[in-house]
Amino acid sequence: MAGKPDRVKCTASQKKPPKHTADKVLEMSKNGVSIKGIAHGLNISADLFRAWRENYPEIQKALDEGREREHGELHGALMDQARAGNVTASIFLLKCRHGYREGDQGDLANRVSVTFNLPGPQSVEDFSKVINGEVDRGDD
Repeated sequence: MAGKPDRVKCTASQKKPPKHTADKVLEMSKNGVSIKGIAHGLNISADLFRAWRENYPEIQKALDEGREREHGELHGALMDQARAGNVTASIFLLKCRHGYREGDQGDLANRVSVTFNLPGPQSVEDFSKVINGEVDRGDD
């Protein structure tokens, strides 16, 4: 059955998180440390860290807040680069934030195309003959 794994219960040997664990999680996550890295930094297993996140909302909140701070900092730095004229940063932001795709024909696919074939240069006399119907244009 697909979906979330069963809720992990902390056993007696898996004590409560130490007093300043949420602060440590916040600090590590705002610096881009992965879940495994945070667990390693806390000297616990990734499974125990998952159990703590499920059973202690302040731990999950610290992780989420740290990731949001990292996101804001990275986005701000990228936006500063784009505003300073960095074309690559501008293109990246267009693609990520606004769905821009290079070469996307999107709304052009259903447009009607009209082609006009204009005659080449003619003398006034030849043009007058065409207008007056004196020349067979080969329409038949």
